[in-house]
Amino acid sequence: MTDTTTPAGRAAKLHDRYPSLDELTATAHQLAAHRPDRCRVRTVGTSRAGRPLTLLTVGPAPRGTGRAPHNLLVVAGAHADEFAARAAVADLAHHALTAQRPDLAWHFLLCLDPDGAHLADGSRHARTLPDYFAHYYRPAAEEQPEWAPAAGADLPESRALLDLIDELRPTLQFSLHSTDVGGTFVQATSDPAALAHPFARSAAHHGIPVETGNFDTFRLHESGPGVYLMTPHHIDRQETTTGVLTPHHGADEARAGTWFAPQRHGGQTVLVEVPAFTSAHLGDNRPATAVRLYLRTCADRLRHRGTLLTALLDAALPYVRNPDTPLLRAARTPLTALRQLADAWDPDGHGQELLQTPITRARLTGIDLWAHRVPVRAAALLRRAVRVAGAPAAPQAARLDHLLRDWCAQYQRTFQPVWLPVARQAAHQAATVRAAVALRHPAS
Repeated sequence: MTDTTTPAGRAAKLHDRYPSLDELTATAHQLAAHRPDRCRVRTVGTSRAGRPLTLLTVGPAPRGTGRAPHNLLVVAGAHADEFAARAAVADLAHHALTAQRPDLAWHFLLCLDPDGAHLADGSRHARTLPDYFAHYYRPAAEEQPEWAPAAGADLPESRALLDLIDELRPTLQFSLHSTDVGGTFVQATSDPAALAHPFARSAAHHGIPVETGNFDTFRLHESGPGVYLMTPHHIDRQETTTGVLTPHHGADEARAGTWFAPQRHGGQTVLVEVPAFTSAHLGDNRPATAVRLYLRTCADRLRHRGTLLTALLDAALPYVRNPDTPLLRAARTPLTALRQLADAWDPDGHGQELLQTPITRARLTGIDLWAHRVPVRAAALLRRAVRVAGAPAAPQAARLDHLLRDWCAQYQRTFQPVWLPVARQAAHQAATVRAAVALRHPAS
């Protein structure tokens, strides 16, 4: 349903590229100018660097009397390295404008982290993994606005979103995410079992594999293939293995984050994940074999690559004028994840817990995928950070270039990624969102 008369719609539908933030913002203002009776744009906060947090509202104009519409909140750009949501927002805004349901008001936060998006923008044009990681950026965990409150950080972007949730009291909050290589899956803060069928139907229609073994979901209840129930306790346990939380964090840290905030108003949050590049074998739910050997191999790979990267960082740091840049801070999150994941997977250590649970081939594939992805992310961030040091750190930068090329090549050989057109990424996210809305608020 993407409207090709808007800048964002043209980018996704006609040119198979992710819209820039400027194009998405221009689209919001174009809709508001053409349909002021249904569309409004306002700034709901500013980023740490002073960039605006822009909200597009599509729905009936506020009335002094009568029943207020149900508010739906769609959050894009929670992670700087994820671009599909921009096209999905354009799709959903067009849908909301044409559907004209008087009982619903849609609110689109165009980008929660515009500062991070600015640093990651080079990856937006990539059509291969090497190109994608050549400009890669994803902030340190405590600098990611959606998650920062759970990590004890106080960011203006996080406060703006939490204030917006308290203002709107949304019945549904949608957080739209994407990844480099993988499939699609859904996580929700209330049981999403009813969403499983329309989600699977949309994934099949758009040619996207349903991912049933993503490591993000290992501790979550599976309500259907690729559809998971999130609880704060399980999210906390998971994120102490991915570099986001440290083991000393208290219980239910995730409850302080933005995902669970709508619950205090009777609402729920739904996360919809899509890949930029699809890969097969992500939904094979047959029992796995040789699990212990597989886990040890992946744990050893992470430890070896983490050791290489840490040594290169230590060698380059004396030549880096400012050791506290966003890129260096960002690199430390995947470096921490390398250690935490290796410990979590080691079958002679914490990996024994994994051995006590049913392990499918999809789950082992998900572990293998992370064992490739996380070191590549760390190397990409370190390479960008070290390059600014110039000639003195040239040996370390050259070594990071070599490692990144080699590890990207291994990533590609293992998972054979296939580019998924932007319009299909967006259409599937939008279809899943509309299905969730239809379940919560059936049309009369």
